[in-house]
Amino acid sequence: MLNIIFDDPNAAYRYGMENFLTQIFSLEKKIPVQISDLTEENIPAANIIVKRFSAGESTICQPLFQQRTPHSLIIAVYDCRTVPFMTDLPLCITNIIFINRKSSLEHIRKRVISGWANHTTGSPDQLPRDCANCRQPELSAKEARVATLIHAGNDVGHIARKLQIAEKSVSVHKRKIMAKFNLLSDSELLSCLKLIKNKIF
Repeated sequence: MLNIIFDDPNAAYRYGMENFLTQIFSLEKKIPVQISDLTEENIPAANIIVKRFSAGESTICQPLFQQRTPHSLIIAVYDCRTVPFMTDLPLCITNIIFINRKSSLEHIRKRVISGWANHTTGSPDQLPRDCANCRQPELSAKEARVATLIHAGNDVGHIARKLQIAEKSVSVHKRKIMAKFNLLSDSELLSCLKLIKNKIF
């Protein structure tokens, strides 16, 4: 039995992906498929985890993934314009393929089959348990303060006055934050800050 678990708020996309993965594994590969929601209880038994990754989320620690088996495959569905960098991933995110939500079915099929083959035939990566050595981005004290104020809805001018620094300095801190999380726009920044509010600052 192949256990596939989902964490994607887009119900229509999830329904289509459930049917698509069932077709690949149940009909083509003759492996029975069981589908459920991503919860803390069912992660250890998951063979495939399909999870939506918001802009910047691939750089952030995912504590639930520490409970995965070494052979489990993460299918990361993303909406942003750029493919997340594999080198930026936290150590706990291994055995992963990225799929843009707008990708064609043929492209998704090839990526899923290739990802599944690569992570079930070779020796699995040992999942790290030492979070102290993780590659997760860290914000400086000033960047964290700027990020908090951006998250609260303040513009550059207001942040500069509140922190008593030049607007140019605020813009530099903002660009550094965006670079650390591989973000390309203000909307991606706000989405990412909402996600990481309790994790980074």
